[in-house]
Amino acid sequence: MIGPVSCIRLMLACLAGTAVLCVTSPSFSQQQGAGQATPPPAVVVEKVEVQQVSNPARFTARVEAIDAVDIRARVTGFLRAAEFTDGQAVKTGDTLFEIEPDQLEASVASARAQVARAEATRKSAERTLARNRDLFARNTVSRAVLDDAQAAFDVAAADALVAASALNTAELNLSYTRITAPISGSIGRAMFTVGNLVGPDSGSLARIVSLDPIRVAFAMTEGLLVTARQEEASGGPLDPGAFKLSLRLANGTEYDEAGRIEFVENEVDPQTGTVTARAVFPNPHHVLIPGQFVTLSIEEKEIPKLPVVPQTAVLQDREGRFVYLLGQNNTVSQRRIDTGARVSNGWAVTTGLNGGEQVVVQGIQRLAEGMTVQPSEGQPLDGGP
Repeated sequence: MIGPVSCIRLMLACLAGTAVLCVTSPSFSQQQGAGQATPPPAVVVEKVEVQQVSNPARFTARVEAIDAVDIRARVTGFLRAAEFTDGQAVKTGDTLFEIEPDQLEASVASARAQVARAEATRKSAERTLARNRDLFARNTVSRAVLDDAQAAFDVAAADALVAASALNTAELNLSYTRITAPISGSIGRAMFTVGNLVGPDSGSLARIVSLDPIRVAFAMTEGLLVTARQEEASGGPLDPGAFKLSLRLANGTEYDEAGRIEFVENEVDPQTGTVTARAVFPNPHHVLIPGQFVTLSIEEKEIPKLPVVPQTAVLQDREGRFVYLLGQNNTVSQRRIDTGARVSNGWAVTTGLNGGEQVVVQGIQRLAEGMTVQPSEGQPLDGGP
Protein backbone atom coordinates (compact mmCIF):
# COMPACT_ATOMS: atom_id res chain seq x y z
CA MET A 1 0.00 0.00 0.00
CA ILE A 2 1.39 3.42 -1.05
CA GLY A 3 1.28 6.18 1.49
CA PRO A 4 0.33 9.80 0.93
CA VAL A 5 3.90 10.94 0.69
CA SER A 6 4.74 8.33 -1.94
CA CYS A 7 1.73 9.37 -4.05
CA ILE A 8 2.81 13.00 -4.07
CA ARG A 9 6.34 12.03 -5.11
CA LEU A 10 4.98 9.92 -7.99
CA MET A 11 2.79 12.74 -9.30
CA LEU A 12 5.69 15.23 -9.27
CA ALA A 13 7.84 12.79 -11.22
CA CYS A 14 5.15 12.42 -13.90
CA LEU A 15 4.74 16.19 -14.28
CA ALA A 16 8.47 16.70 -14.69
CA GLY A 17 8.65 14.08 -17.44
CA THR A 18 5.77 15.74 -19.28
CA ALA A 19 7.44 19.17 -19.12
CA VAL A 20 10.63 17.82 -20.62
CA LEU A 21 8.66 16.24 -23.41
CA CYS A 22 6.95 19.56 -24.29
CA VAL A 23 10.24 21.45 -24.48
CA THR A 24 12.22 18.96 -26.44
CA SER A 25 9.56 17.77 -28.90
CA PRO A 26 8.94 20.15 -31.96
CA SER A 27 5.34 21.01 -32.87
CA PHE A 28 3.68 19.95 -36.12
CA SER A 29 3.73 23.46 -37.55
CA GLN A 30 7.43 23.87 -36.76
CA GLN A 31 8.20 20.61 -38.47
CA GLN A 32 6.27 21.74 -41.57
CA GLY A 33 8.05 25.22 -41.72
CA ALA A 34 11.46 23.59 -41.40
CA GLY A 35 10.77 21.42 -44.40
CA GLN A 36 9.35 24.22 -46.72
CA ALA A 37 10.95 27.80 -47.21
CA THR A 38 8.86 30.91 -48.28
CA PRO A 39 9.04 31.27 -52.13
CA PRO A 40 10.00 34.61 -53.86
CA PRO A 41 7.02 36.71 -54.96
CA ALA A 42 5.78 36.21 -58.50
CA VAL A 43 5.79 39.28 -60.78
CA VAL A 44 5.05 40.05 -64.42
CA VAL A 45 7.66 41.97 -66.40
CA GLU A 46 7.64 43.67 -69.80
CA LYS A 47 10.37 44.91 -72.06
CA VAL A 48 10.58 48.70 -72.49
CA GLU A 49 9.88 49.61 -76.12
CA VAL A 50 11.17 52.73 -77.89
CA GLN A 51 8.46 54.53 -79.88
CA GLN A 52 7.87 57.81 -81.69
CA VAL A 53 6.12 60.01 -79.16
CA SER A 54 3.90 62.83 -80.37
CA ASN A 55 2.61 65.39 -77.87
CA PRO A 56 0.73 68.03 -79.90
CA ALA A 57 -0.52 71.25 -78.36
CA ARG A 58 -4.18 71.83 -79.24
CA PHE A 59 -6.00 75.14 -79.49
CA THR A 60 -9.48 76.29 -80.40
CA ALA A 61 -8.97 78.53 -83.42
CA ARG A 62 -11.07 80.70 -85.69
CA VAL A 63 -10.80 80.92 -89.47
CA GLU A 64 -10.22 84.39 -90.94
CA ALA A 65 -9.87 85.73 -94.44
CA ILE A 66 -6.45 87.19 -95.20
CA ASP A 67 -8.05 89.85 -97.41
CA ALA A 68 -11.64 91.11 -97.29
CA VAL A 69 -13.15 94.07 -99.16
CA ASP A 70 -16.56 95.75 -99.03
CA ILE A 71 -17.52 96.89 -102.53
CA ARG A 72 -18.89 100.44 -102.49
CA ALA A 73 -20.08 102.93 -105.10
CA ARG A 74 -17.86 106.01 -105.48
CA VAL A 75 -20.32 107.96 -107.63
CA THR A 76 -24.09 108.37 -107.50
CA GLY A 77 -26.25 106.73 -110.15
CA PHE A 78 -28.67 103.95 -110.97
CA LEU A 79 -27.35 100.39 -111.19
CA ARG A 80 -27.46 99.23 -114.76
CA ALA A 81 -25.97 95.73 -114.38
CA ALA A 82 -24.58 93.24 -111.87
CA GLU A 83 -22.03 91.03 -113.61
CA PHE A 84 -21.78 88.17 -111.10
CA THR A 85 -23.79 85.53 -109.29
CA ASP A 86 -23.92 85.26 -105.51
CA GLY A 87 -21.03 83.20 -104.13
CA GLN A 88 -19.07 83.30 -107.38
CA ALA A 89 -15.28 83.19 -107.44
CA VAL A 90 -13.92 86.40 -108.94
CA LYS A 91 -10.47 87.59 -109.96
CA THR A 92 -8.83 90.97 -109.65
CA GLY A 93 -10.17 93.30 -112.37
CA ASP A 94 -13.40 91.41 -113.06
CA THR A 95 -16.41 93.69 -113.59
CA LEU A 96 -18.93 93.44 -110.76
CA PHE A 97 -21.39 96.33 -111.19
CA GLU A 98 -22.13 99.00 -113.79
CA ILE A 99 -23.73 102.36 -112.96
CA GLU A 100 -25.53 104.29 -115.68
CA PRO A 101 -22.81 106.55 -117.17
CA ASP A 102 -24.94 108.99 -119.21
CA GLN A 103 -24.78 111.90 -116.79
CA LEU A 104 -21.08 111.46 -116.16
CA GLU A 105 -20.34 111.14 -119.87
CA ALA A 106 -22.05 114.50 -120.33
CA SER A 107 -19.89 115.94 -117.57
CA VAL A 108 -16.78 114.66 -119.35
CA ALA A 109 -17.89 116.27 -122.61
CA SER A 110 -18.52 119.58 -120.85
CA ALA A 111 -15.12 119.41 -119.15
CA ARG A 112 -13.41 118.78 -122.48
CA ALA A 113 -15.11 121.82 -123.92
CA GLN A 114 -13.91 123.91 -121.00
CA VAL A 115 -10.40 122.67 -121.61
CA ALA A 116 -10.56 123.68 -125.25
CA ARG A 117 -11.90 127.13 -124.35
CA ALA A 118 -9.30 127.69 -121.69
CA GLU A 119 -6.54 126.56 -123.99
CA ALA A 120 -7.70 128.97 -126.71
CA THR A 121 -7.75 131.84 -124.23
CA ARG A 122 -4.28 130.92 -123.03
CA LYS A 123 -2.89 130.91 -126.58
CA SER A 124 -4.47 134.29 -127.33
CA ALA A 125 -3.01 135.76 -124.17
CA GLU A 126 0.36 134.27 -125.06
CA ARG A 127 0.34 135.97 -128.48
CA THR A 128 -0.70 139.30 -126.97
CA LEU A 129 2.10 139.05 -124.45
CA ALA A 130 4.62 138.36 -127.19
CA ARG A 131 3.54 141.44 -129.19
CA ASN A 132 3.64 143.72 -126.18
CA ARG A 133 7.12 142.55 -125.33
CA ASP A 134 8.27 143.44 -128.84
CA LEU A 135 6.58 146.85 -128.67
CA PHE A 136 8.00 147.54 -125.23
CA ALA A 137 11.46 146.75 -126.53
CA ARG A 138 10.96 149.46 -129.19
CA ASN A 139 9.53 151.88 -126.60
CA THR A 140 6.16 151.85 -128.34
CA VAL A 141 4.08 150.76 -125.34
CA SER A 142 4.48 151.53 -121.68
CA ARG A 143 5.60 149.18 -118.93
CA ALA A 144 2.05 149.12 -117.58
CA VAL A 145 0.67 147.71 -120.83
CA LEU A 146 3.29 144.95 -120.79
CA ASP A 147 2.44 144.08 -117.16
CA ASP A 148 -1.25 143.83 -118.02
CA ALA A 149 -0.50 141.48 -120.89
CA GLN A 150 1.65 139.33 -118.62
CA ALA A 151 -1.11 139.13 -116.00
CA ALA A 152 -3.71 138.20 -118.62
CA PHE A 153 -1.49 135.40 -119.83
CA ASP A 154 -0.90 134.07 -116.32
CA VAL A 155 -4.64 134.01 -115.63
CA ALA A 156 -5.35 132.22 -118.90
CA ALA A 157 -2.65 129.62 -118.19
CA ALA A 158 -4.09 129.00 -114.72
CA ASP A 159 -7.60 128.67 -116.15
CA ALA A 160 -6.28 126.09 -118.60
CA LEU A 161 -4.84 124.05 -115.73
CA VAL A 162 -8.12 124.25 -113.83
CA ALA A 163 -10.04 123.07 -116.86
CA ALA A 164 -7.61 120.17 -117.39
CA SER A 165 -8.00 119.15 -113.75
CA ALA A 166 -11.79 119.27 -114.04
CA LEU A 167 -11.57 117.05 -117.10
CA ASN A 168 -9.44 114.53 -115.19
CA THR A 169 -11.97 114.49 -112.37
CA ALA A 170 -14.87 114.00 -114.77
CA GLU A 171 -13.07 111.14 -116.53
CA LEU A 172 -12.20 109.56 -113.19
CA ASN A 173 -15.83 109.72 -112.04
CA LEU A 174 -16.90 108.18 -115.32
CA SER A 175 -14.48 105.29 -114.76
CA TYR A 176 -16.14 104.68 -111.39
CA THR A 177 -19.36 103.70 -113.13
CA ARG A 178 -17.65 100.38 -113.85
CA ILE A 179 -16.95 98.73 -110.49
CA THR A 180 -14.30 95.99 -110.62
CA ALA A 181 -12.97 93.46 -108.11
CA PRO A 182 -9.94 94.83 -106.22
CA ILE A 183 -8.91 91.34 -105.01
CA SER A 184 -9.45 87.74 -105.98
CA GLY A 185 -11.77 85.66 -103.84
CA SER A 186 -15.36 84.67 -103.32
CA ILE A 187 -18.04 87.35 -103.55
CA GLY A 188 -21.15 87.28 -101.42
CA ARG A 189 -24.68 88.23 -102.37
CA ALA A 190 -25.47 91.57 -103.99
CA MET A 191 -27.08 93.96 -101.52
CA PHE A 192 -28.72 96.01 -104.34
CA THR A 193 -30.40 94.85 -107.50
CA VAL A 194 -30.43 96.49 -110.92
CA GLY A 195 -32.41 99.75 -111.01
CA ASN A 196 -31.59 100.94 -107.51
CA LEU A 197 -30.00 104.31 -106.93
CA VAL A 198 -26.63 103.85 -105.25
CA GLY A 199 -23.88 106.16 -104.15
CA PRO A 200 -21.11 106.68 -101.58
CA ASP A 201 -23.68 106.69 -98.76
CA SER A 202 -25.38 103.45 -99.82
CA GLY A 203 -23.07 101.19 -97.86
CA SER A 204 -21.63 97.93 -99.10
CA LEU A 205 -22.89 96.64 -102.45
CA ALA A 206 -21.24 93.24 -101.90
CA ARG A 207 -18.30 91.74 -100.03
CA ILE A 208 -15.32 89.81 -101.36
CA VAL A 209 -13.21 87.55 -99.13
CA SER A 210 -10.07 85.74 -100.17
CA LEU A 211 -10.29 82.01 -99.44
CA ASP A 212 -7.04 80.55 -100.74
CA PRO A 213 -4.84 80.73 -98.78
CA ILE A 214 -6.73 81.39 -95.56
CA ARG A 215 -5.70 82.40 -92.05
CA VAL A 216 -6.39 80.63 -88.74
CA ALA A 217 -6.11 82.74 -85.58
CA PHE A 218 -5.64 81.21 -82.15
CA ALA A 219 -4.62 82.18 -78.62
CA MET A 220 -1.23 80.68 -77.78
CA THR A 221 -0.68 80.02 -74.10
CA GLU A 222 1.89 82.14 -72.31
CA GLY A 223 3.81 79.04 -71.22
CA LEU A 224 4.22 77.79 -74.78
CA LEU A 225 5.32 81.25 -75.89
CA VAL A 226 7.92 81.43 -73.12
CA THR A 227 9.26 78.02 -74.10
CA ALA A 228 9.61 79.16 -77.70
CA ARG A 229 11.35 82.37 -76.65
CA GLN A 230 13.74 80.41 -74.43
CA GLU A 231 14.67 78.22 -77.39
CA GLU A 232 15.45 81.36 -79.36
CA ALA A 233 17.50 82.83 -76.49
CA SER A 234 19.53 79.63 -76.12
CA GLY A 235 20.78 79.88 -79.67
CA GLY A 236 18.16 77.63 -81.24
CA PRO A 237 16.04 79.98 -83.33
CA LEU A 238 12.37 79.16 -83.53
CA ASP A 239 11.84 77.89 -87.05
CA PRO A 240 8.15 78.03 -88.05
CA GLY A 241 8.85 75.35 -90.62
CA ALA A 242 9.94 72.95 -87.87
CA PHE A 243 6.36 72.59 -86.68
CA LYS A 244 3.57 70.52 -88.12
CA LEU A 245 0.20 72.27 -88.05
CA SER A 246 -3.02 70.36 -88.61
CA LEU A 247 -6.72 71.09 -88.24
CA ARG A 248 -9.71 69.11 -87.03
CA LEU A 249 -13.00 70.33 -88.47
CA ALA A 250 -16.34 70.69 -86.73
CA ASN A 251 -17.56 67.33 -88.06
CA GLY A 252 -14.60 65.52 -86.47
CA THR A 253 -12.64 64.97 -89.69
CA GLU A 254 -9.02 65.96 -90.26
CA TYR A 255 -8.28 68.75 -92.73
CA ASP A 256 -6.04 67.43 -95.50
CA GLU A 257 -3.75 70.46 -95.86
CA ALA A 258 -0.82 71.36 -93.61
CA GLY A 259 -0.27 74.94 -92.45
CA ARG A 260 2.54 77.16 -91.25
CA ILE A 261 2.89 79.77 -88.51
CA GLU A 262 2.67 83.25 -89.99
CA PHE A 263 2.77 85.65 -87.06
CA VAL A 264 2.96 85.76 -83.25
CA GLU A 265 1.87 88.91 -81.44
CA ASN A 266 4.53 90.66 -79.34
CA GLU A 267 2.29 91.32 -76.32
CA VAL A 268 0.53 88.98 -73.89
CA ASP A 269 -3.07 89.74 -73.03
CA PRO A 270 -2.98 90.33 -69.24
CA GLN A 271 -6.63 89.27 -68.84
CA THR A 272 -6.30 85.87 -70.52
CA GLY A 273 -2.55 85.18 -70.22
CA THR A 274 -2.41 84.30 -73.93
CA VAL A 275 -0.87 85.81 -77.03
CA THR A 276 -2.55 86.00 -80.42
CA ALA A 277 -0.93 83.95 -83.15
CA ARG A 278 -1.87 83.31 -86.76
CA ALA A 279 -1.28 80.41 -89.10
CA VAL A 280 -1.86 80.14 -92.84
CA PHE A 281 -3.37 77.12 -94.58
CA PRO A 282 -3.92 76.35 -98.27
CA ASN A 283 -7.63 76.22 -99.06
CA PRO A 284 -7.97 75.21 -102.72
CA HIS A 285 -11.38 73.60 -102.30
CA HIS A 286 -12.77 76.35 -100.02
CA VAL A 287 -13.47 73.89 -97.22
CA LEU A 288 -12.47 76.53 -94.67
CA ILE A 289 -14.81 79.50 -94.43
CA PRO A 290 -14.12 82.72 -92.50
CA GLY A 291 -15.81 82.74 -89.11
CA GLN A 292 -15.87 78.98 -88.49
CA PHE A 293 -14.16 77.37 -85.49
CA VAL A 294 -11.60 74.55 -85.79
CA THR A 295 -9.19 72.70 -83.53
CA LEU A 296 -5.55 73.49 -84.31
CA SER A 297 -2.80 71.00 -83.38
CA ILE A 298 0.87 72.00 -83.30
CA GLU A 299 3.66 69.46 -83.01
CA GLU A 300 7.25 69.08 -84.11
CA LYS A 301 7.81 67.69 -87.59
CA GLU A 302 10.64 65.50 -86.33
CA ILE A 303 8.81 63.38 -83.79
CA PRO A 304 11.26 62.17 -81.11
CA LYS A 305 11.70 58.50 -80.18
CA LEU A 306 11.45 57.77 -76.46
CA PRO A 307 11.17 54.72 -74.22
CA VAL A 308 7.56 53.98 -73.24
CA VAL A 309 6.62 52.15 -70.05
CA PRO A 310 3.18 50.81 -69.10
CA GLN A 311 1.24 52.99 -66.73
CA THR A 312 0.96 50.10 -64.24
CA ALA A 313 4.76 49.98 -63.91
CA VAL A 314 5.11 53.54 -62.61
CA LEU A 315 5.05 54.34 -58.89
CA GLN A 316 5.46 57.72 -57.23
CA ASP A 317 6.69 58.99 -53.89
CA ARG A 318 7.86 62.33 -52.56
CA GLU A 319 10.99 62.24 -54.68
CA GLY A 320 9.14 61.58 -57.91
CA ARG A 321 8.29 58.66 -60.14
CA PHE A 322 10.16 55.37 -60.37
CA VAL A 323 9.93 51.84 -61.73
CA TYR A 324 11.34 48.47 -60.69
CA LEU A 325 13.82 46.93 -63.11
CA LEU A 326 14.54 43.22 -63.32
CA GLY A 327 18.26 42.60 -62.98
CA GLN A 328 20.63 39.65 -62.72
CA ASN A 329 19.66 36.65 -60.62
CA ASN A 330 16.02 37.81 -60.80
CA THR A 331 16.56 40.68 -58.38
CA VAL A 332 14.74 43.99 -58.72
CA SER A 333 16.02 47.54 -58.26
CA GLN A 334 14.43 50.96 -58.28
CA ARG A 335 15.06 53.33 -61.17
CA ARG A 336 14.05 57.00 -60.98
CA ILE A 337 12.45 58.34 -64.17
CA ASP A 338 11.05 61.55 -65.62
CA THR A 339 7.93 61.11 -67.71
CA GLY A 340 6.60 63.14 -70.61
CA ALA A 341 3.51 62.64 -72.73
CA ARG A 342 0.89 59.98 -72.24
CA VAL A 343 1.11 57.33 -74.95
CA SER A 344 -1.91 55.04 -75.16
CA ASN A 345 -1.80 53.12 -71.85
CA GLY A 346 1.74 54.15 -70.95
CA TRP A 347 4.13 57.01 -70.27
CA ALA A 348 6.93 58.33 -72.45
CA VAL A 349 10.16 58.46 -70.41
CA THR A 350 12.39 61.47 -70.99
CA THR A 351 15.18 60.47 -68.58
CA GLY A 352 16.03 57.31 -66.67
CA LEU A 353 15.53 54.61 -69.31
CA ASN A 354 17.08 53.87 -72.68
CA GLY A 355 14.80 51.12 -73.94
CA GLY A 356 15.21 47.38 -73.79
CA GLU A 357 15.06 47.16 -69.99
CA GLN A 358 12.56 44.86 -68.28
CA VAL A 359 10.22 46.58 -65.85
CA VAL A 360 7.80 45.02 -63.38
CA VAL A 361 4.17 45.68 -64.34
CA GLN A 362 2.31 43.38 -61.94
CA GLY A 363 3.03 42.52 -58.32
CA ILE A 364 4.90 45.78 -57.92
CA GLN A 365 3.26 46.86 -54.64
CA ARG A 366 5.01 44.24 -52.49
CA LEU A 367 8.52 44.77 -53.88
CA ALA A 368 11.56 46.29 -52.21
CA GLU A 369 15.06 47.18 -53.36
CA GLY A 370 17.20 44.09 -54.03
CA MET A 371 14.36 41.60 -53.56
CA THR A 372 14.49 38.30 -55.46
CA VAL A 373 11.37 37.59 -57.53
CA GLN A 374 9.89 34.96 -59.81
CA PRO A 375 9.40 36.82 -63.13
CA SER A 376 7.14 35.91 -66.00
CA GLU A 377 6.89 37.68 -69.35
CA GLY A 378 3.82 39.87 -69.97
CA GLN A 379 2.37 41.26 -73.17
CA PRO A 380 4.37 44.08 -74.79
CA LEU A 381 2.95 47.58 -74.52
CA ASP A 382 0.36 48.10 -77.21
CA GLY A 383 -0.16 51.53 -78.65
CA GLY A 384 1.71 54.31 -80.30
CA PRO A 385 1.74 58.01 -80.62
